[in-house]
Amino acid sequence: MARAERPKPPARRDARTLARLDTVRKQTPELNDIRRKIIDLDPRLWINGWLLSTPDAFVRYERELRALDAALAGSPTLGDGTLSCRELSYRVFGDEKFLALESEGRKLLHLMGLADVLCCRPQAKLELLHHIPKHHRQMRLVVSENLDPWVNMRNAMFVEGRKRILGERVHGVIFGNGYLVDDPHKLPDLLATLCAERVEVLYWGDLDRAGLQILAKLVELADGRFDVAPFAPAYRLMLQRAMRRFPNPRSNEETDQGGVPVRGFELLEPCLKKREAAYLREVLDGARLIPQEIITAEDL
Repeated sequence: MARAERPKPPARRDARTLARLDTVRKQTPELNDIRRKIIDLDPRLWINGWLLSTPDAFVRYERELRALDAALAGSPTLGDGTLSCRELSYRVFGDEKFLALESEGRKLLHLMGLADVLCCRPQAKLELLHHIPKHHRQMRLVVSENLDPWVNMRNAMFVEGRKRILGERVHGVIFGNGYLVDDPHKLPDLLATLCAERVEVLYWGDLDRAGLQILAKLVELADGRFDVAPFAPAYRLMLQRAMRRFPNPRSNEETDQGGVPVRGFELLEPCLKKREAAYLREVLDGARLIPQEIITAEDL
C-alpha cells in the first residue's frame, strides 16, 4: 500500500497572486500536459472551464488544488460546518488564512465556480468577550489570543457543561483578541469584577515570536496582582500536531516576524519535553508559526 505523501510546507504568504493571469487557448505539449493533470482532479474544479483556460493558475497553486481535490473526495462540500473557516483552512491547506475573506484562496474558489462549496461554522461576533459562569474564591481562567479557540472552549463549558479543558480544571475563558496587553487596564479591570481571592490566568496563543511575546508582556502586566502561566496542555498538543505534520520545524508557516525579539520562550520551556522545546526553539529562530487553529473543538 502506497504511503500517503507528507504535506508540503505552505508557501510564503502573499508571494503568489491570481492577478495578471492570462487566459490561454492555444495547444502545446507543455500546456496539454498541465491540462491532463487538471482533468485528473475532481471535475468540480475545472467543469466551468476557467482552470483549463488558465493553466498558470494550476502551476501557481498546484499544492492547494491537490489538497482541495483530496478534501472534496466523496463530499458535496468543503467542510461539514463543524470547523471555523480558519480551522478548516489550516487543516486542508496548512495556512489558516488561505480561505479568509478577500484572500487568494476565496478568489480561486470563486473563479472555479466553487464559491458555494465552502461549509464553515458561522463566525462568532466579537462582542463575546468572556464566559465565566460562576464565582469561585480561587479561579483559573484561560485567555485565548484568537477567537476560534475561545469559541470552542466557551462551547465546551456553556453547551456541554464541561469543567475541564484538555484535562485542566478551569472556571472561565476570556478572548484576548491578540491586543490584550496593549491596554494595561482591560484584563485587570475584568478580573477585579470577579471578586476572587486569587486568580490564575492560563494564557494560550499562537506559537510564534509575537504570541510568546504577549505571554511575556502579560506576566509583566500582572505585576503580582494575579498569576500568569502558559496553558501548557494546549501548547504541548499544538507542538505534537506540528511535529507530526512537519518533522522539520522550518517547514511551518513563515512569518514577517524576523525583527521581533524572542521573548517568553523561557516561560513555556519548563512545561515541555526536551524534544518539544528543541522543536519550538527552531520554530522561533526561523520566525515560523504554529497557529492555535491547529487544535479544534474535538480536541478539547
